[in-house]
Amino acid sequence: MTNLPAHYRPGLDVVRLGAVLPVLCYHFCIEAAGRGFAVPVQLIGRGMADWVEVGLAWFFLLSGAALCLQWRGRFAWRPYLAGRAAAMYPPFWLGFFALFFYGEILHGNNPQVPRWRVVFSVLGLDGYLAPVTPTFYKIGEWFLGVILLLYLVFPLLLWCMQTRRRRIVLLAVMVLLQLVWPALCPAPLDAGHTVLGRLPIFGLGVWFGTLLGAEKTPFPRCLWALAALPLLWVAALPRLAVLLVVSAGLFWAVYALGQRLPRRYWGPLRRIAGWTYGVYLVHHVLLTLVLLPAAAGLGLPLWLWFPVFLVLSFVLGAVLTAVAAPLARLMRRAA
Repeated sequence: MTNLPAHYRPGLDVVRLGAVLPVLCYHFCIEAAGRGFAVPVQLIGRGMADWVEVGLAWFFLLSGAALCLQWRGRFAWRPYLAGRAAAMYPPFWLGFFALFFYGEILHGNNPQVPRWRVVFSVLGLDGYLAPVTPTFYKIGEWFLGVILLLYLVFPLLLWCMQTRRRRIVLLAVMVLLQLVWPALCPAPLDAGHTVLGRLPIFGLGVWFGTLLGAEKTPFPRCLWALAALPLLWVAALPRLAVLLVVSAGLFWAVYALGQRLPRRYWGPLRRIAGWTYGVYLVHHVLLTLVLLPAAAGLGLPLWLWFPVFLVLSFVLGAVLTAVAAPLARLMRRAA
């Protein structure tokens, strides 16, 4: 049975699983449509993209809140950095270098990319930098680079939470970023795929962590945030800012539902939620290199393949997590 922490919050893991599902569905439908499969327009249109944005926002809220719960009042640089590296790098390195060995070493792919740029991959930044410079980007996408860089900003955000004056200054900076950055973002980049674009939602997550640590939750008052939904149709407003407000309200609603889950389900829930990072790393490779080619060859209806994709993604995510665990423990001991 999975060992549960003394102050385990099942609501956070329910949010984590709820966040990954729209991402998997959207990628499945987008890739299938790109390969000529008939996909309902509702599953690849703007509405579905908004649900994916809500899921992504939940991931950033979760990261900020979880780190705040873990480190408030006891922060130290060395164990913090070692813990973040041990959590993020071993699964990524295993997945990336398996593909790099097969593609670049055995088959000579991407000869035009200077080999020294593999350093971007070692750091987990290749997907983040891919829009502006050639890299060996294979797994991880932009999200990995953004969250790794936000981890370096986290100590400053945690420090800002200590006094009311600091929180007010931080809030003003975050609101300004959320409203202005989408208009100032460099042309090759989408604002939502940058560190500055995601800093407000991550900072909000750190504040949520202070509320959780004090056993405070704004539910059901947070549901007033859903009143911002009609603003998605106001073209003059930054879409990212509106979705941040909506995502924050839904975060607390889903968290509250998860907290009501019977205790006998907590162990399996925590174990499955612990695989989601592995799922994030492997799902796109599984989809593009294995499942969709198989779907095209066998001629079975596309809707039959999504549950297969879902199950296999979690199975591979579990395997990757288990294989990477010894390296993660070694990195923690070394620190």
